[in-house]
Amino acid sequence: MTNHDPKPPAIGSLMGRVAAAIASRGLPVGVAAKIIGVGLQTLQNHLAGEHVRSDSAQKYENWLTGRTRSRNIFVVSKSRPDEDVYQEDEPFAPLTPPANPWLVVDIFSGCGGLSLGFDLQGGRRQFRTILAIDNQAAPIEVLNRNAQLMGAGDHPIGRQVDLTEFMNEAEFLAFFIQHTAVVTDDKSLLTSLTSLNNRALPTFFAAVAAVDHSLIKELDEIRDGLAWRNAYEHLDRQSLNQTSVASFHDKLRLPRPSLRTAVLPRLLWEQNSDIAPAHSPIKPDPLFVAHAKREWDQEVANLSAKRQASGRGQLSASARRVGAFVAFLASKGMVPVRDAWIRWRARRLTVRTKLFSDERFAMSLRRLYATHCQVTVLVGGPPCQGFSRIGRGKIRSLRDARVQVHGDAEAGDARNLLFLQYVMVLGALRPSVFLFENVQHFQSTVKADGVEFQATEVLAEAIANMSNGEVTYEVSSKVLDASRHGIPQTRQRYFMAGVIQTEGVDAAARYAESCLSLRRLPEATLALALAGLPEPEMVGGVMTGGEAMNTSAPVTGPSSDVHPYTGWIRQSIPTTSMAPDCVDGHAARSARTDDATFFSLMGPGKRWMDYRADEAQTIDELGAVLDGFLALPAAALNAAARAARKVGQKIPERDAIAELRGRLNGSLPLRLLLEQASSKLGAPHHLLTEGYLAKKDGHHGDWVARMDASRPSKTIVSHMGKDTYAYIHPAAPRTISVREAARIQSFPDWFTLQETALTDGFKMIGNAVPPMLSYGIANRVARVLSAIELGRRQPAAVRRG
Repeated sequence: MTNHDPKPPAIGSLMGRVAAAIASRGLPVGVAAKIIGVGLQTLQNHLAGEHVRSDSAQKYENWLTGRTRSRNIFVVSKSRPDEDVYQEDEPFAPLTPPANPWLVVDIFSGCGGLSLGFDLQGGRRQFRTILAIDNQAAPIEVLNRNAQLMGAGDHPIGRQVDLTEFMNEAEFLAFFIQHTAVVTDDKSLLTSLTSLNNRALPTFFAAVAAVDHSLIKELDEIRDGLAWRNAYEHLDRQSLNQTSVASFHDKLRLPRPSLRTAVLPRLLWEQNSDIAPAHSPIKPDPLFVAHAKREWDQEVANLSAKRQASGRGQLSASARRVGAFVAFLASKGMVPVRDAWIRWRARRLTVRTKLFSDERFAMSLRRLYATHCQVTVLVGGPPCQGFSRIGRGKIRSLRDARVQVHGDAEAGDARNLLFLQYVMVLGALRPSVFLFENVQHFQSTVKADGVEFQATEVLAEAIANMSNGEVTYEVSSKVLDASRHGIPQTRQRYFMAGVIQTEGVDAAARYAESCLSLRRLPEATLALALAGLPEPEMVGGVMTGGEAMNTSAPVTGPSSDVHPYTGWIRQSIPTTSMAPDCVDGHAARSARTDDATFFSLMGPGKRWMDYRADEAQTIDELGAVLDGFLALPAAALNAAARAARKVGQKIPERDAIAELRGRLNGSLPLRLLLEQASSKLGAPHHLLTEGYLAKKDGHHGDWVARMDASRPSKTIVSHMGKDTYAYIHPAAPRTISVREAARIQSFPDWFTLQETALTDGFKMIGNAVPPMLSYGIANRVARVLSAIELGRRQPAAVRRG
């Protein structure tokens, strides 16, 4: 027996039956593997006794029983490179809109770049975004302002909500139905919702109000006590402004310390003052009391770790202030606050679980949803941080969990579970089409618990487990490069499109692939993106960020017929027939004088590391000369110095030669440029330090870079919220503005960024999906949905024919 020959598995086991079927059919193992749909090595390993995962087990069962289609909800086709053919004709032919716009839900929405492309199809007659969710206030405010420009109505469609707060599909459905009833002003839908199961939801609201009211009352009584006031009196108030301290309160939804009446922060199921609290006390489930204790202690431990931060200046001061707040948490005054919070958290979880774990109520919600507000498209791009740490075992355990909450010890950062919340929302809404967007390497191989697997496989299993196999999606995935579709940016992102498999739809797999089969468009350069914009307002000195972002700047052109991109960027305001004659958000950081001088010396498309000369022969030869001087005995060096003076020259002292030798390396060209800038300013450039000069390829050597107007821009990223050194304007000695970044991301000129902080503007624009790209995807999705509707109306014989 060779190393590749399988060992006989146990008779009667799954693999025993597979082995018997392979033998009885006279199939070589390699042929059987292809028919079953697994790899040869995988089949050999399973036949040899290796553990069989659930997705492979399903394939074996299907083959044994003769089923040709897996019951997994997710059927992933292999990601293929962008193979679309260049087209010079009109990018998208007009489509006949449906009788009512297809409803879209956008989760992890940011400022709405992904759903914006759907909303602009046919002037909101094709699609309508009914709900957008993000956990940050700034992007939701921007989304809602622009939704109003598109005629969305008086009620905001964007909601600031942390998706990890939802415990299951039923809770999300209740939230969605209530939101939709308000946004559409559908009083009958709201009445139906509140009437379900003997007014179960209003009863729940009253119970939640009672729990919240009880916490506020307890906190006010604690704050009136001597112990708390003494502890608060000795607290460094500046500690409350530390980011990590603010995050502590935000994660726990804990009111910040104050001498004023306690006020709860934004909460899921936050109620208006007209809701009468329930009178009967809520007894917390002991399981949730224990959980709340662990949650509090974990967040305190996380905060305590921050006070160990080392460093000088601001870092040291921050660590000291965090330490002061940690000490405050351990004081006698804060112990009763912890106890009150634990009771509140446990009671809230108890009340929520009682309602949303009720199967009868869940079924009533689903019937109401299916008949009144069925969503057609779900879009979203959850962050992928820490994805590889979750693993399959964690995913399998989630389907039996009673509640999904923050601070999961096994998964680490709560963001690690956000892609699972995408799955939860997908299971709740069950749309006809879903779109999943993430970073390019999401499709790569990751490791967890010593096992390698594809990230897409884990997502597939998560969806299958959480939906209990009730629905099936055919899925296609592809990495799309925005620059290949007319957007002035080389931005590569992973997209996954899923089409539901239902009776009467026989081409779901082909439809899924079609959703991402975008037409090629001519390349758009950075020059096109910047054309027609004046010099921006510079933030710094007398101009604040808020003033600069709100200032209107006149815009001319570019002509809408120069390129499909220019037609898109200069499109009419949705509620009018005119293109805007001015833009807002055209604000950039004011460069330091020494930085601006250095920027002016950089050529287009040049990065910091491009000015290094690590392989230069002259630098090596000069170094050898200096090494020779340093190798001379002191007497010989002194003699050489005396000889030089006789002819009017000077040889430096040994220490000066050694210092000069230390500066003679690959960073010399950069040093010369910075010294030239320094000479113009009459002061040393702030980048003339060894720490900065050591940056090269592999060490953030592109952290300072000038853009090239003749090519598409490099990827716009959210880090621009911190600094924009990597995005120096191709001609001016400054970095680009928020509006210029928005142009590069293909946000139309009418898209307003007013009332947005400059840092928030850069961050949300950097995180967004280019709307012009999502518009192309939305056009394909609309065609797929039209084909599905047509297929459902045709007789079965015609569909088969």
